[in-house]
Amino acid sequence: MQKKFYINIDKEMEKDEYVLLTDETEVAIECSEQQQPYLFLLTEENKHESLPTGVYCIERMEDASEDYLKKVYQRAKGLPWEILTTERLLIREITVEDVPRLYELYAEDSITRYMEPLFPTRQQEEEYTRDYIKNVYHFYGYGMWLITLKESGEVIGRAGLEYKEGFEGLEMGFMLGKEYQHKGYAYEACKAILEYAKSELEQNDIYAVVHKENLASISLCERIGLKEKREYTVHTEFNIYY
Repeated sequence: MQKKFYINIDKEMEKDEYVLLTDETEVAIECSEQQQPYLFLLTEENKHESLPTGVYCIERMEDASEDYLKKVYQRAKGLPWEILTTERLLIREITVEDVPRLYELYAEDSITRYMEPLFPTRQQEEEYTRDYIKNVYHFYGYGMWLITLKESGEVIGRAGLEYKEGFEGLEMGFMLGKEYQHKGYAYEACKAILEYAKSELEQNDIYAVVHKENLASISLCERIGLKEKREYTVHTEFNIYY
């Protein structure tokens, strides 16, 4: 069985903008090799067969919602997912093309006072970004995203959620370029991500690890409703907010 779901990605319909639905393993393998967007329909006959890594599966036709189909298409084509929007911001996944902009934002010394810098070379950061998209976004469906201005698309920072072994729940991280600080952007982004984690990811245990001297981030954690729970020491001292 094969069926094509046509997807309107850029307002004007293109003939090749579709997701193929199939319940045939051979077709799924071929689509995966050709980077053709597809959904695999699980049945009693095929559910034990070996499928390509990262395949998107559904058990009922009604599970193929418009939003889900769009995300399947974007993932196959290497297009970033738009995660959420706020009054002024759009939060989306990173692409390799965004890496030069990150170096501009991280150029200010104060940005890396309490966090790790980017890799020494752009090539290293681009390789890391490719692996991150493949191994984090593809596997978890969440990660560190980009904060952009909704009107212009300009990248102004990063924020998101990550799983860290040894901790309960998901860690929220955030960074904002110096010229965009003190404008309420960080609060707007982190508050929305916190709500997204609970409503869309069904994750209620969200925490932030903040350096004890990082007063601005401590204030932000408190404003979005996170409370200091315990200390965490690895070379330097941090507070953990849940």
